[in-house]
Amino acid sequence: MELKIKSHTFKFRTGDTDEKGGCTFIGGSWVDKNSDELFNNKKVVLFSLPGAFTPTCSGQQLPTYDEMFDSFKEQGIDDVYCISVNDAFVMNAWARDLEIKNVKMIPDGCGTFTRNMGMLVNKPVQGFGLRSWRYSAVIKDGVVEMAFVEPGFNQHSLDDDPYTVSSPEHMLKYLQQTDPRHDQLTQPSVEGIDLKVN
Repeated sequence: MELKIKSHTFKFRTGDTDEKGGCTFIGGSWVDKNSDELFNNKKVVLFSLPGAFTPTCSGQQLPTYDEMFDSFKEQGIDDVYCISVNDAFVMNAWARDLEIKNVKMIPDGCGTFTRNMGMLVNKPVQGFGLRSWRYSAVIKDGVVEMAFVEPGFNQHSLDDDPYTVSSPEHMLKYLQQTDPRHDQLTQPSVEGIDLKVN
């Protein structure tokens, strides 16, 4: 079952600069971008994670997706997006800190998009509150074609933040095996499932 992305407006920041020579980037403006602009008329990879500046997200998932960007382009992917239930200031600061060059950051500050995707979870043990469960997805023309959702989905932090099927390596393998230039389709994992809206 394919999932059509619901129309949603994201709050981005643009033009903020480090005016005081410290770590506070200000002076810019808010920019609204609709999900149609991000996902329609193109084929993209979207990956979501629990939070900016957290260990697995910063040490593995985001930087590796950024490093492998050219490999995704070779498979016909137009953009690679990282989304998290964090505001635009946090997402921009995180991208600067990791020197991200290729992945585009999407702030889902209120978690509305993540809720519509059925991936909003509560993480009280870590003091996070409502965050996204870790997953990755292929979206073509605004429709989720395939999603890889980490196992153990739950609402009470009863997990060790699994990181397996949402990795860029796993996603690239899927794209390579579904490439029409290949003779046969081989799913890289049974964990690939279609996202369901709650």
